[in-house]
Amino acid sequence: MKPEKSGYTGYYKSACRLLFNALRFRCFRFINRPLKPTVLSLGVTGRCNSHCVMCNIWKQAREDPEIVSLELSKEEILNLLSNPLFSELVELDLTGGEPHLREDLAEIVLGIIKLKRSSLPRLRSIIVTSNGFLTDKIISSYRKILEALKNTDIDLVSVISIDGIGETHDKIRGTKNAFKMAAATLDRLSELKKEYPGLIIGIKTTILPQNVDALDDLLDFARTRDLFYIISPAFFTEKRFRNLNRRDELALSPVEFKKVLDFYGRDELKTGYYYDMARRFLVTGRRQWGCTALFNYLFIDYDGKIYPCEIMPEPVGDLKRQDIQDIWASPRAQAWRTRIGKSEYCQTCHEPGAIRYSAFTEGLSYFKFLNQLGRKTRGESLYGEGFIKYSG
Repeated sequence: MKPEKSGYTGYYKSACRLLFNALRFRCFRFINRPLKPTVLSLGVTGRCNSHCVMCNIWKQAREDPEIVSLELSKEEILNLLSNPLFSELVELDLTGGEPHLREDLAEIVLGIIKLKRSSLPRLRSIIVTSNGFLTDKIISSYRKILEALKNTDIDLVSVISIDGIGETHDKIRGTKNAFKMAAATLDRLSELKKEYPGLIIGIKTTILPQNVDALDDLLDFARTRDLFYIISPAFFTEKRFRNLNRRDELALSPVEFKKVLDFYGRDELKTGYYYDMARRFLVTGRRQWGCTALFNYLFIDYDGKIYPCEIMPEPVGDLKRQDIQDIWASPRAQAWRTRIGKSEYCQTCHEPGAIRYSAFTEGLSYFKFLNQLGRKTRGESLYGEGFIKYSG
């Protein structure tokens, strides 16, 4: 269905849902009561075969040779997702580390698909973020998954990290032939999509001093290949990416900052909700959207530690010792909910996932954005960015 034809009808349904959600979220926040999660970001491994300059996740395996034993097992993951707490889940983001380093990744996803009829009736997207190095393994796994997804309404979304063209990407990823491997994976995925139209392919770019002059090339790389794109500044976290020591080294200069702001002004980005929020953040230095972390989404790391989001450094619970529903309703989680949007970590947050996950539940920011777009281009956001799946 083309966005320009469906956006007008879809807009009215979405607008009503957004306004309803805005009122509901504010009522629930006022009484400090959570909703059920509609989005879950789940780390399936702490291992990584990349050596990125902006992330220290890959160092974990070096520091702890027993890291595999800490990972949630396939059975633990499937039992978790069978919990009634996740009965309203719409998007599931499987991340790492490098998810494809898990030998049982395909089995995990196949198990999740089987839960659609019983425990996950609203599930519409399974997202896997990867560096794209393990081309043959990725294609083999995805073929199995896509076969199982036939006759379901679940999309498989493959996000491949591309931080530059050629050697720029290799240097940022700290890996020889990184670009060649990732590009080969994207080519193979594009071929696979011809067999399985439900496969959605995109790239994720982290903006750094090393690639700030290549942003136009990266956008063109994605657009000429009909890929969606997430192009966002680096952010620094104590626990998730363990990269606070890189903050000063990777900070953008005033000139580089201006280049990013100019890039975000490209016409191709003007119908993107994230880019609108990012532009406003760059201009003001402050978050311009309402966060719903721990109300409708959460981040669970590979070892079972549960966080409000990928930014926050303090866990609110541990699946290895507690039940997910007990954690969700715990005094610790309740205390954190009162801090969402107010803590020092929240004030300058521009994390793309958090912005996306909050959009339909917070309601007002996205509603205003759609009205700002106007009738002709609303569908490009609702359908093109996949928000329409939340309006049902």
